[in-house]
Amino acid sequence: MHTELVAFPASSRSVGSAAARRIAEASRLPELLERHPFDTDLLARAGRLLVRMGSSRGEPTDLLDYCDALGVYDSVVTRAGLLPPTLDNAAMLLSLALDLSSGTGVLLNWPPGRRAALLESLGRLLDEPRWAAAGAAASGAEQRFRADWIRRTGRQPFKRPATSGGLRIEVVAGDPADREPVETRIIVDGRPVVPAVFGRGPAHSPEYLLDNGLLRAGTEPREVQLAKAHCTEGCCGALYVTVRRDADQVVWENWRRPQTVPGSHGPAPELPAHRFDASAYDAETARAEDDRPWSWPARTTARLIKAGLVEKPELLSRWDARRGWIGTGFDDPDTTVVTFLYVPGPAAGRPERAEESVQFRWVVPDDGTPPRAQAAAALRRLAEEDPKSYARVCGGSRERAEELGFPWPDSTR
Repeated sequence: MHTELVAFPASSRSVGSAAARRIAEASRLPELLERHPFDTDLLARAGRLLVRMGSSRGEPTDLLDYCDALGVYDSVVTRAGLLPPTLDNAAMLLSLALDLSSGTGVLLNWPPGRRAALLESLGRLLDEPRWAAAGAAASGAEQRFRADWIRRTGRQPFKRPATSGGLRIEVVAGDPADREPVETRIIVDGRPVVPAVFGRGPAHSPEYLLDNGLLRAGTEPREVQLAKAHCTEGCCGALYVTVRRDADQVVWENWRRPQTVPGSHGPAPELPAHRFDASAYDAETARAEDDRPWSWPARTTARLIKAGLVEKPELLSRWDARRGWIGTGFDDPDTTVVTFLYVPGPAAGRPERAEESVQFRWVVPDDGTPPRAQAAAALRRLAEEDPKSYARVCGGSRERAEELGFPWPDSTR
């Protein structure tokens, strides 16, 4: 089993969280690690299986129900100094640290102080020059982007104590090689809320929760969606909480979520209200909104373009267009993607007909200039040139697109 396990691929593209757990259980991973204490290939594979089980794209029960999780964490972290300081190993150890700091790993039944000790050990190791230089020789766009992720994120899980009361908001960008999302992790009294009480999908992005100010507390109650299921809300639900200010406190109450939780056969228990000191709450939400070291140039450019179009929707409406999703490319995160919906006629006074809409996608490569300059250039181009002349159709009504002379995506491949 040792030979097969070391040879088996453990990337997220071939192994999900449930499969990772089954592999670890079937291989009796703790026994293998005990019999081969100096096998660095096995040690790295064990670490990657833990990363897969703790992935926010999986179900938290895959890690939480793995009865040997604590022992495998202990073995991997305490022996991590044996690993060669490669880019893959650095990314794996950083992913484990992020999980132990603010992810599903926090929810395991840790002995007092043990999780903090493992985090401290990982922090010391990854701070060593040989590990800090792990990505220096990265070649290829994907590997360079991954090395940049390590440089941006490398100290994040070690900046705050492993245990913390009240509210903590951590924006976490996961390993780009694993296509992990950027999520707004909300930790209440030391426990990450979304995997603890929902477990069907990651927390929402900072662009949704923080850039829109949804976590700010006003006198009028506001219901906020913190996460939704991987599939759709209509299929497997979402997690909601109502946020309101009550004198010198902020209250989170009236939680809404599916009636059952993953891994449980009974109904989901009612969730209690949480009260926070209003001054501390306001300070934490403001810090999270302003703290952006997790972002990279193309993502910042996308945020600035979106902000510009929110402020000046006429940049698109003059072309009979309406803003769609704006972000970074899934396969190439160094590009900014702007989508918009084109409905012929509204700008000329014709009634809008949704069934005639055509969706366009405009890809803006990172040209190396500051994101603010790139966003300004993109907004100028939108103001001066009809975006349908340089964007490509990506959805909507095929019949209407072809009628207007725009090639459908299948015909452009």
